[in-house]
Amino acid sequence: MYFAVQNYAIGNPRPYDDTGWTFQLMRNVKVLPVTEKALLDQPMTLVAASVKAPGGLAGTGPVVVVEHTTDNNLMAFRFRHKAVKMLAAEDDFELAGHRFRAGAFIIPDAPKDAIAASLTELGLSGWAVASAPGVKTHDLDIPRIGYVHSWSRTQDEGWVRAAFDTFGVPYTYMGDVTLREGNLRQKFDVIVFPHVGGTAQAQVNGIPKTGPAPLPYRKTEQTPNLGSPDSADDIRGGMGLEGLMALVTFVRDGGTLITEGSTATILPEYGVTPGITIEDSSRLFARGSIVRGTIADTKSPIAYGYEGTQLPVYFNQDPIINAGGGGIPAEFAAFFGGGSPIPGVGQNITPMATPLRLSPYDAAEAKAPERPQADAAAEFAQMARAFGVAIDQTRPRVVMAFPQNPNDILLSGTLAGGQTIAGRAQVVDAAVGKGHVVMFAIRPFWRWQTQGTYFLGFNAILNWNDLDSGKAPPRATSSQEP
Repeated sequence: MYFAVQNYAIGNPRPYDDTGWTFQLMRNVKVLPVTEKALLDQPMTLVAASVKAPGGLAGTGPVVVVEHTTDNNLMAFRFRHKAVKMLAAEDDFELAGHRFRAGAFIIPDAPKDAIAASLTELGLSGWAVASAPGVKTHDLDIPRIGYVHSWSRTQDEGWVRAAFDTFGVPYTYMGDVTLREGNLRQKFDVIVFPHVGGTAQAQVNGIPKTGPAPLPYRKTEQTPNLGSPDSADDIRGGMGLEGLMALVTFVRDGGTLITEGSTATILPEYGVTPGITIEDSSRLFARGSIVRGTIADTKSPIAYGYEGTQLPVYFNQDPIINAGGGGIPAEFAAFFGGGSPIPGVGQNITPMATPLRLSPYDAAEAKAPERPQADAAAEFAQMARAFGVAIDQTRPRVVMAFPQNPNDILLSGTLAGGQTIAGRAQVVDAAVGKGHVVMFAIRPFWRWQTQGTYFLGFNAILNWNDLDSGKAPPRATSSQEP
């Protein structure tokens, strides 16, 4: 079951939980079935210790280049050597007979013994060379990370925290009510605000302030089990408008805010991120499914290390983010079978009476080179300028999106009304003032299962102050301008 593809027909009784959990898709690895029985007759040795991937440092020279393969141990490696200057390559390049992907770590003056020991322990590969490659780079600056949880719901954010703790990502843990204190940019460079659930207004307002007395969460003689890992004198009221404005100020002053799931709706719903709207999901049924993601902007640092232009991702019903990515307009989705209520969902008492059509996923095909949508957009803008039409180049940067064809979306699980998300954004990087808001409609950190997408979030953290890298420069607003 774990390695199989799940097909949960929409006519089945409504599912209690996730409907897609295919191991290899969640982890972005390739599984090869073995059908030769003779293999089982061969001598075997019992595994007596943790199995580690081979790693280490090859070659000689003062410069070390570490390959970016989206191995999550790269995050542990960077923070383990936080005092060491490291750079990120902004393009693919070849060096020492090896091809490196964009995002490769370049260490100009590496403490080789310590670096080699870490690479071996973590199963990572590095090459020591005489001089740095001739590729454009930017510094991998270590950020001060603030981690926000909502007192109204902490279960989902715990999965993000588990990934951070496992891979050595340091952070300051704080409740939403703490945001009201402001001065966030003086304390943090990156703020991570994981999924809470509910509307944008509900997330801002938090637990309602009912009654005159505060609702504390602290360790006392009467409540010795409370007060960890966070505490507050009153957990009601959420961030409030004061905390919301503090977040906005943090971003405008150069900070990077990373949101996922429901928290990705907050700033668009309050009108802070122009060009991004949150659409109604009532015409959609996608209960914890694995879907196809297309990397629309291969130059974005958030996509560093990933091969090809496709990636399996986990998506659970909402949000639906429209960042000008195309697809079927929401108001017309009903004419293409996405109406509300969705006919046939949860109606059939005979399970699997009508199986769904799944879109097969082939890791080899996913690595085939495709024309990035960002390049097509640049060509369109150039053509428009030839006719004297200005194209806004400051629009939000769509890093990943759902396929334009609804039939290509579902990989494992269930889906109805796929027309409503066709072409919609999965990962958006919006510039606001001097900073950035990174919004994940997908859930890159989920139940320790989605390890293949962890590095989408990790990339956003590592490249927090260089997210504009690879972005097309602003164009002249008129063809008459010099």
